Amino acid sequence: MRLHWPVFLIPLSALFSSRPSDIPSKYNLQPAPEFLFERRPFTFDCAERWPGRSTRNEGEIPALLAIGNQAPYLLTRSEELSLSTSDVPALTITADPSNTIAIGGSDRRDLFMRFCARAEGNSEAETRERLQQVAMTRRGSVVSLTRRSVDDGQDAMSYFLLEAPTHMQTVVHASYAPVEVRDMVGPLRVTASHARAKILGTTGQVDADAFVIDFAGSRGRVTLSAEAEINLRMTAPKFEGTLSAWAQRPLRMLVPSGFVTPFQAIVNRSQDFVCRADFCSKVRQERKNGLYVFTYMGDGSVAPESVHLRSEQSTVVIDNIPGRK
Repeated sequence: MRLHWPVFLIPLSALFSSRPSDIPSKYNLQPAPEFLFERRPFTFDCAERWPGRSTRNEGEIPALLAIGNQAPYLLTRSEELSLSTSDVPALTITADPSNTIAIGGSDRRDLFMRFCARAEGNSEAETRERLQQVAMTRRGSVVSLTRRSVDDGQDAMSYFLLEAPTHMQTVVHASYAPVEVRDMVGPLRVTASHARAKILGTTGQVDADAFVIDFAGSRGRVTLSAEAEINLRMTAPKFEGTLSAWAQRPLRMLVPSGFVTPFQAIVNRSQDFVCRADFCSKVRQERKNGLYVFTYMGDGSVAPESVHLRSEQSTVVIDNIPGRK
């Protein structure tokens, strides 16, 4: 499995300009894509590939024959682990690069983990050696997904899937490892350096720091910080709780029609705030400490600072959810 690093599209003019353009790029003005918030089945691909044939493991869809620059061999190793919440009331997950983490809240009483190590190679012996570089280990309440250095680091990886009680307190520390969390109520802390963090329907205390963050919800005490961009989808007209989102690149928010939650957005230039929702005429602008502050009072039920959006180097973009204007 080849690891694809994040790609940025930079306007050609930016390469030859000594100062930033006064007009935000088209990309920075686009609304948050709806597909980012789709609830697709969690990926747990543990199928193998052999020269001239494919195999099916544990009910998985068969892998295709090797094509293009794929290595002829793809071998896997799967593990399962169940833990009692009385033994592990809070869980910490650490992950090296080239691991993928998915966490889903459920009504089960225990923690159920599935792990699949995958490796590619030009021979069976080479592939099996690489497969041994990827492992899941547990020490107390800490589960570690490790990958020792292998060649260029792109031929060994793993999938990790956790089903946990919704109230479980969970901490994830990952680097170059995407993380997706759904439907948790207990405190959640995610650090996904140089990777994407997707958090859907999680309603408790959420603290997330990642390269890119996608968040969809209607309540919680949420703090988000992104090296690049943040995409938000408010799933109800009123957000119950607090939300603070800070991005170095575009911060985009989709809201339903009739959205009444007060919010405040801060940008460096007035043209960097883009509002195309049904309430935009009610947003007021002021300049404060060299920055532009845009305030929507909504129904006045809470202070607008309760939902705080900030991007000093790019744009804050507000749109209605497509088809619901």
